[in-house]
Amino acid sequence: MFKLMKIGELAKQTGISIRTLHYYDEIGLLSPSHRTEVGYRLYSDQDIIRLQQIVSLRQLGFSLREISECLSNPEFSLQQTIDLHRAKVKEQMSLSRQLLKRLEVISTELQTKQSVAVENLIQVMETISMSKQQYLTPEQQEILKSRFSEREAEWLELLSQVRNEMSKGTNFDSYSVKNLFSRWEQSMNTLVHDDEQIYESLMRMYQQEEVETANWGAIDFATFEYILKAVSFLWLADYMKMNNLNFVIPKKSLTPEALRVFHLGEDAVRQLNLYYLGTEGILLGFLVEDVGVASQVLMAAGVTFEAVQHQVKQMLGEYPPLRSESIIPEKNLINRRVQRVVDLALEEANQSGQTQINSGHLLLGILKETEETEDAIEKARVQGVEKPIEFIGLAAKILREAFGIDLLQLEQQLRLAMLQ
Repeated sequence: MFKLMKIGELAKQTGISIRTLHYYDEIGLLSPSHRTEVGYRLYSDQDIIRLQQIVSLRQLGFSLREISECLSNPEFSLQQTIDLHRAKVKEQMSLSRQLLKRLEVISTELQTKQSVAVENLIQVMETISMSKQQYLTPEQQEILKSRFSEREAEWLELLSQVRNEMSKGTNFDSYSVKNLFSRWEQSMNTLVHDDEQIYESLMRMYQQEEVETANWGAIDFATFEYILKAVSFLWLADYMKMNNLNFVIPKKSLTPEALRVFHLGEDAVRQLNLYYLGTEGILLGFLVEDVGVASQVLMAAGVTFEAVQHQVKQMLGEYPPLRSESIIPEKNLINRRVQRVVDLALEEANQSGQTQINSGHLLLGILKETEETEDAIEKARVQGVEKPIEFIGLAAKILREAFGIDLLQLEQQLRLAMLQ
């Protein structure tokens, strides 16, 4: 029997995102056969077999509804799935061989006659079209068409304003651009509507196709590229802003365990050539070694130092080392999120009758600061307030998106562990 696998391990080995596996569970397409005492998903060998069928059928262009119908049919076996997939791969190989043969004919003509028959070029283009990857299934195209038509006027007006700011070269940090991209984010959420497959299909299409081919939904490649660049800069700008560069970690308010988390976190981010401490640095500090209750709860949830370090690199990029020792700061700058995390952690400690912050209080501070930020974002959205884009801290983003952790559930488990 195949050993039971946690969702993070399964995602890593198969290349299927945790969010996708969560979505399959939510719609009943693939529910894990086992769970731990605290509710974490565990996948058996039969679950792996079912997942392989889903992956193969998705590549063949089946919709999730069609896949569900196939897998619920007792007469539909893994053998049939493999045979269908084999037939598709053979078809693709046949088209590739046909294309290669026609290209060789043209190459020979050019070498011997210095010219080529037009009909041969047409045949090549026909073969290329036949073998062209289809990014969106017919079902996905219908879904997007319906959603787009419902808000077409709003979408086109938004894109027009984006192109206007792009042509004027407006600073990404201006309030007008920030407001536009806040609206764009909301519009994209409405369009994709938490459908992981549609989102991934759209991203592949825009990343891999040329402008003319990827021109879907009235958004051309140049505008799409501009939007992605602006969003990236805005996120980084917001993340990098320091509310108080002179903020000093209150060592007297920290237990030796919590102080060690900060020191280990600073060392960890400096290894990545980063010289400011954000929530991701604290998260790394928890995981460098077993440092108190926070690390125990995180490790039990499948969170590892190596995986978090990889996510930090992916989200912030890899920075080259500073060449001059004279410009390397002696101490890491502390960003505003960490300052608020410490404040909330101290509140948590005081509420439990303690005067010092331990590692558990620090993790609670990260989770409570995330709740505050999300509440503020939602309040601003409901009130229609035009304000700079806000984002949750990187630690919470990694825990939720990379590991699929329910932060509220994590908080409950942490509080329970702190009582023991």
